[in-house]
Amino acid sequence: MNKRILLGLLVLVLVLTAVGVFAASSYKTTVSTSPISTTANGDYILKVKVLMNYGPFGGVSPLGDADVWLYYYNGSAYVYHEMNFTASNGVATFVLPKGDYKILITDLHYTYTFSLSGSEEITVSYAYLYR
Repeated sequence: MNKRILLGLLVLVLVLTAVGVFAASSYKTTVSTSPISTTANGDYILKVKVLMNYGPFGGVSPLGDADVWLYYYNGSAYVYHEMNFTASNGVATFVLPKGDYKILITDLHYTYTFSLSGSEEITVSYAYLYR
């Protein structure tokens, strides 16, 4: 085979490998929080939104009917408080006083610890194919 064709194929493979490594490096589970401006009788609203991220070419979709367990910190340990299911839009809603909490998304075996000092929405974009 011609050496130029082989060299061209080698360069093409290297470019495709670099693009794949770049796309895969940004693929991971992310958590973001944003304040919302609603309260209920002096307590705060917590919305937990669970999104399934299927990779750079697979898209993102909400995870409906997932168990979200909520634990509060009592000064020495996290204690179970309540649970809720996500709706079809991937959002589970809780009404809570301020304090330190931990959520567990049981379907994904994913936990996140946070301090609640106002109403907020926590969005978990779970990298489905990452493990």
